[in-house]
Amino acid sequence: MKKIYALFLFLLPAAAVYAQTYPTDFAQVLVANGISNPTAMTFAPDGRIFVAQQSGALRVIKNGALLAAPFITLSVNDDGERGLIGVTLDPDFDTNHYLYLYHTTTEGGIHNRITRFTADGDVALAGSASIVIDLDPLSAATNHNGGAMHFGKDEKLYVAIGENANGTNAQSLETYHGKLLRLNKDGSAPADNPFPTGSEHKKRIWAYGLRNPFTFSVHPETGRILVNDVGQGTWEEINDATTGGKNFGWPTAEGTSTNAAFTNPIYQYPHSGGDINGCAITGGTFFSPGATNYPSEYVGRYFFQDLCGNWISSITLSGTVTRTTFGTGVAGSGVAITTGNDGNLYFLSRTNGALYKIIYNKTTVPVITTQPASATIAIGHAVTFSVKALGSTPFTYQWQKNDVNIPGAKSSTYSITNAIEANSGKYRVIVSNSAGSTPSNEAMLTVIANKVPVATITTPVEGTTYVAGSTLNFTGTGVDAEDGPLAASAFSWSIDFHHDTHKHDQPDVTGVKSGSFEIPNEGETSANVWYRIILTVTDSKGLKGKDSVDISPRKTTLAFETTPPGLDITLDGQPLTTPYSVESVEGIRRTVGVPSPQTVDHVIYSFASWSNDGTQTQTFATPTDDVTLNARFTFVVGTEHQVLNVQGVSIYPNPSSVGYVNVCLPADISPLVKVRLVDMLSREVSAQEQTVDDTGCFLLSYGKLKKGVYALHLDRGGKVFVQRVVVAD
Repeated sequence: MKKIYALFLFLLPAAAVYAQTYPTDFAQVLVANGISNPTAMTFAPDGRIFVAQQSGALRVIKNGALLAAPFITLSVNDDGERGLIGVTLDPDFDTNHYLYLYHTTTEGGIHNRITRFTADGDVALAGSASIVIDLDPLSAATNHNGGAMHFGKDEKLYVAIGENANGTNAQSLETYHGKLLRLNKDGSAPADNPFPTGSEHKKRIWAYGLRNPFTFSVHPETGRILVNDVGQGTWEEINDATTGGKNFGWPTAEGTSTNAAFTNPIYQYPHSGGDINGCAITGGTFFSPGATNYPSEYVGRYFFQDLCGNWISSITLSGTVTRTTFGTGVAGSGVAITTGNDGNLYFLSRTNGALYKIIYNKTTVPVITTQPASATIAIGHAVTFSVKALGSTPFTYQWQKNDVNIPGAKSSTYSITNAIEANSGKYRVIVSNSAGSTPSNEAMLTVIANKVPVATITTPVEGTTYVAGSTLNFTGTGVDAEDGPLAASAFSWSIDFHHDTHKHDQPDVTGVKSGSFEIPNEGETSANVWYRIILTVTDSKGLKGKDSVDISPRKTTLAFETTPPGLDITLDGQPLTTPYSVESVEGIRRTVGVPSPQTVDHVIYSFASWSNDGTQTQTFATPTDDVTLNARFTFVVGTEHQVLNVQGVSIYPNPSSVGYVNVCLPADISPLVKVRLVDMLSREVSAQEQTVDDTGCFLLSYGKLKKGVYALHLDRGGKVFVQRVVVAD
């Protein structure tokens, strides 16, 4: 559906949008906003907070204020989930002032890079950039980059890297994709890493089998490492990577596995059907501060958050892992959570472009935690001011305009539904309880005699469909009643990729009336996806108008079969049993493979060919028409298998040219025998039941068959035998 909006230059406080619920005496407090597309953060020893913006700027929050000048602004490729996506400080930052950034560069081809900079106060020292390591080239897929970095207690640099939307990368020790690396400060491989010999890639790997480890955390005292791995269809994982060399199973396993080669998560939660649900685990922190005023039961727990769930939970770290909900309705799309120097939890909200902290204040006098925000609106439009406080309840509220009480304005919010110029002024609220009163900060309301500009997207039109790998062109207009047609400088475009219940946004495209976007043909393989194109135009008074158009993918059904039926394949690295079908976006590249050999009913089968004559593992673009691919198998020539170590099976004559064979079995089991004879393409050519004679033998007549090798399946009392029969001329 096409939507047209009017936007105004004010921020509704989080309390007006999200109904936060924290334990008694806890509250969420805004630290700083105006942070565009935040991705990661870290604290300096002096209390400064470095926050990465995806578009390449590293911002500094100092004494509770976001500094105007970035620490540095890098030129990055910020398509999809690429960009400036990781930041950490050297353990000796106080003396060497080193800071490390994980970013996507186009130098020498698109790839992620870790670069070290030297801080000079609140900015980077000019010319101090030093490349620590260039990571592997990126495919057309723009997602699953990982990006988290931390130094361990051993002063080694640990780096979490996504599998670049290719599951097979996660199991290969010859690529950095899908791994947790352990590096020396100069990027070299420590001699005591788990794979000390082999390629340089292998030497740097600490753990593997990861999908998209967007965040991880190192315990400040014990050095324990917990990796938060974003799942695909079912589970979000917290994995213990304290010991090197572990394989966490992706793409073969998601969540708990029975495969002894894989290390299971210490905790997992589902996308649906659980006591908590989510879509992507995007933050975790050991809450073990040097000092805190939080109650003792919260210390020593591991706190984590979900991108879609808008909740924060914690788990115990000793004994049986148990989970407790800490907050719900928190500010949207959290992408990082950490323990601050002051003993409070801090988290970044992608939706709000803001940093919040969670405070504990067991107080009686009201303490305001969410302040009313200033607003600029047009005549005839609405505005709402809101406040939230800690303290002994119940509270009473009295809103004021220019320090004069507003009659009847006695709730935690105050709304004006049809503003006029006379409503302009300073607004605040007095929050009171039995212990005292506290005034809020003042919020300035400016009502202007100005109409909201009209944004119109002319292309694409509503109902447009797309194919992955194609180019999306977009154009639009902006007209204002006072300013007339708006210049390109007034335009801002957003292209959001929606998947299931969440979205993947990226930095806006500004200053153009038209443009284009290459829709990736690698990356997310789900068919439950779509794009929203949003145009925002701003007039000379700062009022905004917005239009949006949704476009949906064209879809194809992919079906997979095997001959014989019921054997296994892999799709994008994940094991599946046939027959299997799935919807896929046209143009998206999929990788299908066949494990070989496979054993079913005690018969060993070997891959022979695909119906499309592709290789055993093949990558193809999803076609425009529904398609069925069949993997053909043959049984392994020469296979002779006796179940339960039962011996004494004999077949004669073999080879046979007389149309029958004599079959003799051990005499200590059931006389009834179920017989199947199949050819090399696993086609059944004879099926019958026989009863053995006193000697344990029977005559199997098969008539006229083509010359060749056949497999004889004998089921006698649940004991199965597979023998080779050769038909001669």
